[in-house]
Amino acid sequence: MASGSTINQADLDNLRSKLNEILNGTGVHGGYNQSHSISASPSTGDTIDDAFFDSIYSAAAKLSNFYNITNTLTAVNVGDTIDWDHYGAVAGAFVTAIDTRFDNPWSYTDWDMSVQNETSQTTSNWNGTKIQVVKFEFGNEANMNAWFAAGGELRVSASHSDSTSNQQGTSWEQLTGELGTFTYSVRPQDSSSVDARTRYKYSDLTGSYVEHKKEIADDSDYSANYMTVESYKTGGDLYIRTSLYDAHVARGGSGSGYGGAWSWTGADTVPGTSTVTIASKKLTNASGSVTLTNPTSTVTDAL
Repeated sequence: MASGSTINQADLDNLRSKLNEILNGTGVHGGYNQSHSISASPSTGDTIDDAFFDSIYSAAAKLSNFYNITNTLTAVNVGDTIDWDHYGAVAGAFVTAIDTRFDNPWSYTDWDMSVQNETSQTTSNWNGTKIQVVKFEFGNEANMNAWFAAGGELRVSASHSDSTSNQQGTSWEQLTGELGTFTYSVRPQDSSSVDARTRYKYSDLTGSYVEHKKEIADDSDYSANYMTVESYKTGGDLYIRTSLYDAHVARGGSGSGYGGAWSWTGADTVPGTSTVTIASKKLTNASGSVTLTNPTSTVTDAL
């Protein structure tokens, strides 16, 4: 279509459909559940008026603000004739830009992904088993789906710090370090191995705890020690359980002599401080942008 020509229904329908899908779609990676009003496409052959184009423009502006990109559509005023210059030179590229970001939110490191809330707990000079459970409340499943669809992530990490260079403390530094950052998001898991995987798709969670990540100590003296990340979801709630297991048993001995029978058992303490952190991350909501319900987090079981 040449510059200056009148735009008919078919020219704008693809853009209108894509905007509606992303803003108003629901379900797992199905849209942002915004209930944003976008005028229905006119019948084929109808002239496009400014009211219809205004609804297209406002939807494009909302997504542009959210994605931190330029709204390349041109605003029109009452009485303006909408022609190819308002749409044709830019709409195809704009559809590609928003569709790609919607399909692959994890690919866009230039987005403003900020920590919405974070839980971080420590335990020092411990032994046995330490378990943390964090509950994330979204209000309902639709809010959860929209939040994850728009790039939301729950990131689990851990660390250990021991200044004594004790062998057992060093082993826990290795173990927690190898966990790295384990992520629950809309992105599919990257491995079926609980040792190798770094992420898990939230919508694949069941209604009871399943072990999604496990790290085992490399040091042969402490190979019984490990940590796990488990999760489940129910309705609009998602639970993450992180467990530290110091299953190592201290060496002991017994015998007789020196005036009678004797025995001893060494101390079995993880020296230093272990930390478990879970961050809730998503795109910030700029003015006039997509509005999402951030989850609230509650530690129901502390380390």
